[in-house]
Amino acid sequence: MPLFTPQLKHHILQQYQSRVRGHGFGALAKQYGVRGGKEVVRGWHRRWDGTPLSLEEKARSGRPRILSSAQVKRHVAAAIRNRNRSARPVRYTELLPQVQSATGREMSLRTLQRYGHDEAGGRKARGKKRTAEERECVGTWPSSARRVCPEKRSAELTALSMATCSVC
Repeated sequence: MPLFTPQLKHHILQQYQSRVRGHGFGALAKQYGVRGGKEVVRGWHRRWDGTPLSLEEKARSGRPRILSSAQVKRHVAAAIRNRNRSARPVRYTELLPQVQSATGREMSLRTLQRYGHDEAGGRKARGKKRTAEERECVGTWPSSARRVCPEKRSAELTALSMATCSVC
């Protein structure tokens, strides 16, 4: 993405002619490769008073970001992707001290969650609702191999099939 100096913006806007094909905001944006298209050029035109000084970037209102987008990608998005690959949930309370020590910036838990959701693509996910019976025998279902049904734990029932389990 080219960086547009006030002088270049001024030059582009001098070529604008209302109601002339090929000299509108959209044509100028396409010709100069302005990301954001005609809306960005129209915004420049709104600010422009005929001098390059009017196109200088000014200080913006609002609180500045705590982490840059590059820091969010490096520290937050990478951690979320690693957790997703290993099929483990992201615990922002565990991630917060890691990000703070890596960046040297203090932030709230909610800010980290917002960065994770808005920029890193993390989203809240809940597991499936299970009945009380299913929760007791969650390991007997084909998708879960870690836990075992309580009745199947005992040594004498390990050889029996699922049909003999009174809970399942």
